[in-house]
Amino acid sequence: MTVIENSFCRICTNYCAIKVTIEDGAAVRVQGDRANPIYRGYTCVKGRSQSGYLRHGDRLLHSLKRADDGTLRPIPISDAMDEIAAELTVLIERHGPRSVAAYSGTMACATFPTANPLYAALLDAIGTPMRFDPNTLDKGGKQVAQSFLGTWGAPAQGFDEPMAILLIGINPLVTYTGFPAGSPHTWLAERLDAGCALVVIDPRKSEVAKKATLHLQAAPGHDVPILAAMIHVIVEEGLYDVEFITRWVDHIAELREVVRSFDPESVAVAAGIDPRDLRLAARLYTTASRGYTMAGTGPNMAGSGTLLEYLVLVIETLCGRWMRAGEVVKNAVSLIPGPVSYVAGARGPRDWRKRQVLKTRNLRESRAGMPTSALADEILADDEDRVRALISWAGNPAIAFPDQHKTVAALKRLELLVQIDPWMSETSRLARYVIAPRMPLESASVTSMLDSLAARGTGYGSGTAYAQYTPALAAVPERSDLIEDWEFFYGLMVRMGYGVTVRAAGANRRVPPVILDSKPTTEELIELLSAGARIPLARVKAERGGAIFTEDLPVVASASDRADGRLDVGHPEMLDALIAHGNRPSIGKSDADYPFRLLCRRHNHTYNTSCNFEATNRGVYYNPAFLHPDDMAELGITNGTTVRIRSSLAAIDAVAEADPSLRRGVVSMAFGYGTHSSAADDVRLRGSSPNRLVPVNVVFDPYTGQPRMSNLPVAIEASTDRSLGPSQL
Repeated sequence: MTVIENSFCRICTNYCAIKVTIEDGAAVRVQGDRANPIYRGYTCVKGRSQSGYLRHGDRLLHSLKRADDGTLRPIPISDAMDEIAAELTVLIERHGPRSVAAYSGTMACATFPTANPLYAALLDAIGTPMRFDPNTLDKGGKQVAQSFLGTWGAPAQGFDEPMAILLIGINPLVTYTGFPAGSPHTWLAERLDAGCALVVIDPRKSEVAKKATLHLQAAPGHDVPILAAMIHVIVEEGLYDVEFITRWVDHIAELREVVRSFDPESVAVAAGIDPRDLRLAARLYTTASRGYTMAGTGPNMAGSGTLLEYLVLVIETLCGRWMRAGEVVKNAVSLIPGPVSYVAGARGPRDWRKRQVLKTRNLRESRAGMPTSALADEILADDEDRVRALISWAGNPAIAFPDQHKTVAALKRLELLVQIDPWMSETSRLARYVIAPRMPLESASVTSMLDSLAARGTGYGSGTAYAQYTPALAAVPERSDLIEDWEFFYGLMVRMGYGVTVRAAGANRRVPPVILDSKPTTEELIELLSAGARIPLARVKAERGGAIFTEDLPVVASASDRADGRLDVGHPEMLDALIAHGNRPSIGKSDADYPFRLLCRRHNHTYNTSCNFEATNRGVYYNPAFLHPDDMAELGITNGTTVRIRSSLAAIDAVAEADPSLRRGVVSMAFGYGTHSSAADDVRLRGSSPNRLVPVNVVFDPYTGQPRMSNLPVAIEASTDRSLGPSQL
C-alpha cells in the first residue's frame, strides 16, 4: 500500500514542510510541500535524502556495549538502561553530582519538543550543573552581549518586512539561519524586489554575497573594527534615531569618543576594502525604515564573539530597530505554553555571570551556558569532583570540539561515556555504551523549536506565527531494538529512583511543571507539553500541512510613563574591550610563520558532522581546503593536490580545491569532518578535521570560552601524503 503524508524535516532548524511517500510502512521518497505557505516546496538535499538514512546499511539498529576485549557488542536497550543507571548512581554517591556531565549537540533539533524536557529533567534530578551544548562554540556572544546592553521588552524588527539587512560572516542560503524559516531563496528575492538593501561583510563571495546590494569583501579578522567604523559613521553623520536614543539609551557620548579612533578610512585600508563602500554600507543600512543585523559563525569564531555581538546590538539600538507600542508581533509563539506579553520599554544591563565556576582559564557559566571548550579540561582535572561520566546526545564531540587531541584524550579517560547515536560516529567508537535511537520520520513531533529559536535572538526562527504537527510515519526496521530519545532519559530517571517532573522546552517559568506518574506515549507527551499554548494542539493537528496561525497575535504595549530602564550603548567593559581590540598588533604583521588564515564554511550536503552520505555528497566524502587560484599557483599546487595545513598546535592533510570567490591569503574549510585517529585518517575518504588545529587556550572569548576557530593562523605547503604521527595530533 502506498500513501503520501504531510510531515516536516528535522535534519536542521529550518524544519521544511515535506511530503513523504510511504510504501508498506517504509519511507521511500521525500519531497517539498508546494502547498505550504512559507516553504512553498523548498527542501535541501539533506532533507530529500532522509528516506535513505532510515534504511542505510550503516544505521545502528541495536544499542551496543563495549566488551572486555574492547569490541562493541549488541545489548538490549532495557539492559543498557539498567546498567547505565546503576553506574551513574554509584558515581554520584562517590563523587557528587558534578562528576556527571551531559552534552547535547545540534541534532537535538530533531527531537526538541519531547527529548529536551526529559533531558533537562534528568540533569535537574541528578543536580549536576555540568551541561554543555554547541552554543558556546558557535554564537554564544549573542546572549552575553545582551547582558551588557540590556534588553528591550519587545522583539527586534527582524524579519518583519525589512528594508535593509546587514549580514556579517553568515550565508543563510546554506546555513538556514539569518533568514526566516522557509524558502530562503524565495524570501530574499521577494525582499530585494521590494527594494530592500542587502549588505554583506564576508571574506568570501558566498552564495548570499553574490546577491548583495553591497558586498564588503574584507580581509578576515576585521569585523570588529568595521562595525566600530560603521558606528563612527552613524554617530558622525547623525544617522541614528534621535527620539529613541533620547528616551531609552545611555552613554552615547562615551561611545562616540571611543569609536572616533575607528575612522572608516584607516579601518578600510587595513581591511582591504574601499572606504567609500564602508561609509555607504552604514548609510544603506541606517537610512532604511526597517531592518535587522545578524552576525554568523565566522566572525563569532574569531575570538571576540561577545564584543562583536555587542557592537551588532549597538547598531540595532542606534537605529531603533526594536518593535514599538501598537505593533503586532507576527512571529508570536504558537505551541510553547504560557502567556507572552510585550512592552515597548528597556531593562538595563545585568550580570553576565552565572553561579558555576570552572577549573580552567578563569571561565565560568554565563548566560550563554557552560563553556564547552572547557569540558575536556573538566574531565582531565585531578580533582575528586572532576567529570567522570558523560552522556553525549545528538552530537559528536570527538569531531566537533576544538583541540581534538585533548578532546579524545578526555573522552578516553571517562569512566562512563554514553553516546546516543544512530551511527557509528567517531564519538561512538570511543563510547562504552552506544544507544540506538529512532529517527525523525519514525516519531511524532511538532514545530515548537521554531518558537524557541525566535526567542534566541534576531535572525532565528520563523517570521510568522507558523506551526505544524506530524505523526510517526515510518515503521521502525524489522528486528530492531530502538528507543526514542525521551524514553531513554525517562528510563534512566525511573531506574535511578527519581520522580519525573518536566517543563516544556522554552516555556514560561510561570507555567506549572508536568508530573509524569506513569510513562506516556509520545503523542500523550506532546499533548501534555503543549497544554496552554496560544494555539491548541488539536487546531494545529487539523492543519496537517502546517499553517500560519494569526488569531490572537500579541500587540506590543506601551511602557509606563515612570519606566526608567535604559539600554547601554557605551558599557565601560565593552568599550575597554573595543579599545584593547583597536590596540592589537596589525593582523598582517602578526603570526609571520603562519601567513594564511583558516576560515570556517558550511556545505549544503552536511549538517555539521551529520548527513555526509553518498546520497548527499555525490561521492565526495572529503573536506576540501579551498584556496584562491593565485595562492595555489604560488604554492605550486593544483586541484586535487594534498596539502599540509599547520597551526601552532598541530597539522592536518587536506585536498586542495580552487575557489576564486575567496580573498587571497585564506583557506576555507568546513568543520565536522575527519576521524579522531590520525594514523587511520584517509583524507580522501573521511575528510580532514580542522578542529585538530585549534588550541583552546591561546585566543578565546573571555566570557564564553569560545576559542579562535576561524581566522586561525596557519601555514600551507604541498604534502607528501605521509601519515601524521602521534606527536603531530
